Amino acid sequence: MTSPFLKTAVRSLRKNKSFTLINVAGLGVGIAASLLIFLVIHHELSYDGYQTYKDRIYRVVVDKKNRSNGAVEETHRGVPTPLPFALRRDFPGFEKVAAMVSLGGAQIYVPGKGLEDEKRFKENDGLFFTEPGIFDLFDFDWLAGNATGLTAPNTGVITESMARNYFGSAEAAIGKTIEFWSFRNKVLIKGVFKDLPVNTDVPIRMGVSFASLNNMVPPDFFTSPENWKWVDENLQCFVLLQEGGSITSATAQLPGFVKKYYPIDQNTRLSMELKFQPLKNIHLNNDYGTFAGDALSVKELWSLGLIGAFLLLVACINFINLATAQSVNRAREIGVRKVLGSNRSQLIRQFLQETGLITLLALVLGILLAIVTLPLLVNLLNKQLSVHMLYHPTVLLFMAAVILVVTFLAGFYPALIVSGFKPVTIFKNKLTAKSIGGISLRRGLVVFQFVIAQLLVIGTIVVVKQMQFFRNRSMGFAKEGIALIDLPSDSSLKVKYPLLKQRMQAIAGVQDASLCWNAPATLWSAENDLYFNHDPAKLPYKITMQFGDTSYFSTFDLKLAAGRIPFHNDTAREFLVNETAVRQLGFASADAVIGKTISFDGANWFPIVGVLRDFNTRSLHVKVPPMAISNAYDLYTTLAVRMGREQMSHTLTQMQKVFREVYPTYMYDLSFFDENIERFYRTEAATAQLFKLFAILAIFISCLGLYGLVAFMAVQKTKEVGIRKVLGASVQSIVYLFSKEFTVLIVVAFLIAAPTGYYFMHAWLQDFYYHVSIGWGVFILAIVFSIVIAWITVGYKAIKAALANPVKSLKTE
Repeated sequence: MTSPFLKTAVRSLRKNKSFTLINVAGLGVGIAASLLIFLVIHHELSYDGYQTYKDRIYRVVVDKKNRSNGAVEETHRGVPTPLPFALRRDFPGFEKVAAMVSLGGAQIYVPGKGLEDEKRFKENDGLFFTEPGIFDLFDFDWLAGNATGLTAPNTGVITESMARNYFGSAEAAIGKTIEFWSFRNKVLIKGVFKDLPVNTDVPIRMGVSFASLNNMVPPDFFTSPENWKWVDENLQCFVLLQEGGSITSATAQLPGFVKKYYPIDQNTRLSMELKFQPLKNIHLNNDYGTFAGDALSVKELWSLGLIGAFLLLVACINFINLATAQSVNRAREIGVRKVLGSNRSQLIRQFLQETGLITLLALVLGILLAIVTLPLLVNLLNKQLSVHMLYHPTVLLFMAAVILVVTFLAGFYPALIVSGFKPVTIFKNKLTAKSIGGISLRRGLVVFQFVIAQLLVIGTIVVVKQMQFFRNRSMGFAKEGIALIDLPSDSSLKVKYPLLKQRMQAIAGVQDASLCWNAPATLWSAENDLYFNHDPAKLPYKITMQFGDTSYFSTFDLKLAAGRIPFHNDTAREFLVNETAVRQLGFASADAVIGKTISFDGANWFPIVGVLRDFNTRSLHVKVPPMAISNAYDLYTTLAVRMGREQMSHTLTQMQKVFREVYPTYMYDLSFFDENIERFYRTEAATAQLFKLFAILAIFISCLGLYGLVAFMAVQKTKEVGIRKVLGASVQSIVYLFSKEFTVLIVVAFLIAAPTGYYFMHAWLQDFYYHVSIGWGVFILAIVFSIVIAWITVGYKAIKAALANPVKSLKTE
């Protein structure tokens, strides 16, 4: 930009301060929103892009297909336990085959001189049993030691942050021993590596040798042909293709591989199919999922990207509308320039440079807004985004592209209009807002702005209604005031379960307590084959299992439909099933199934003594499955305690004290059941907040444009308003004069947004088995909200114009 053009641009922007401020504010907000969205999309697309062998690494995944029609009914990221060992034998084209098994959460102990000197930590994720080959497939930066010692049992490697937390430094950790779980499994630290980047789907923080796992399972666990029937969701298998190798050739061998190892059972409804999933496909493919389970889908990324683009476009529309409308005020300047010899290309260049300067100011504002609001976005999406990402070359390129694209989109058409003014028309004072053209375009752009705004308002209303439905709909059990306490699994500590339960029940404020495998609704569930009433034929579906003692039903307020609660002891096994299981078994009434027997292996049979009312075992995304509940002392992992609301803090304090007295060597780990339920809908809660935010931004930007246009209209209609007032026009009629056109435009926008919004939000709701309906109330609320906001925006300037002194108005040149 040359100096004279820059001076002229700055002078022009200073002269039209309100025009400049409105455009900088609108563009700045639009740029901030699009920049934040771009950071999220860039982060999601960057997963494992840093891996050296990223183009040769594949994960083995499982599809289960219906034998009758070939439809995929189940997808699994886990594999049968014998699979990694069979792959090594049968696929010589792979350079490496390596497996890893998630430990889930675990308590970690750093031994001291005595119990009081012992350090205890709760690690919730990133803990795996790993084969040494995992550390050859993926990139690890070793600070001390390495993974070569992981061939031996009771060895492991940890991250730098864990080493510092446990031992003070990476070097100090080498050769030290830690213990995990209540079994106190020992792990000798053989290596320490730098913490992995957050954008990885192999989030290892501690890797314990696979040989350690071999010591914890039966000898034939990884070789038994029976284990091919089961998919272990915690076990993932990765392969490294040889350089120059063909994954297509390897894929062609998979049907024969499955036929060789997977036992064909004609009674089973589903058949198994294996696939090699590319590493770069793992994060964005929600069919199979990741260990962290926090990936946004491709559909969600596209939705975010479109919203970001639309918000930026809405801001550009403001600029176009205001610039073309304001061009009348710059007519004399253009006429003088043309008379003095400026050609059209120079004028276009001048106005594009003014637009570029506004865009640059807006970019600075947008970056500042993005920096301020980034922590809110991080908290909302639970994504580890940082301000340093703004300096990434791709992000800087995006900013440069924004300046160029916005400058062109927002500036080219107004520049074309202004540069086309004829000096004769200008100096004869015959140039008006109507004579410059573009009124139809401005109306169309205002309609487009409010289509986007109302789409987001409709989306927000539907998503918020669905979230309220989640919170208010009964799931068939009690969830408020129930604490879930993690129990030690070591057999020497299990014997104290009844004592712990008894002492907890004696605490004032505790209403009930139950030993159980898990709460009624959980992210984790166990499924078994099902045989019914001594029939040797296995049923063509599985049944979900749950385990708890007799007080399980009263603690969670589960309702009986028929029969009785089983008498639980260590020898007699009696089962309850739910209403869905009764219907699946072909019975019309709950009473009809009482006394029948079920089996899960075709050999051991158990009586059905009761039927429970259906309750949701998972989130409301999925329907209630057939379920069976019984006691299983060896499987209990949780003590559920229901408390009264009065003096809950005192009750919790006493519970912690009792637990530490019963289990002085085990950490007290408590969570609330209702908070766990809320985590089911973490993605939907984030979606609701994002829709609210983007709807507010779209309305804000659109209303900025409306305010600017009304302000310009007020100046253009100064004499008209004065004459109307002299002739007796009321304030209401003057306000109506300003607002009627915009009201019509908003109604037109609504007629476009309503069916479009219904289509997309109806499709979104189909992801939930239980969901709200989209009634007329959603659309009435959307249109009323949009009109009220627009009237408030237009009303201020309109009332100010209506109240102006008509004498002054008529003196206006």
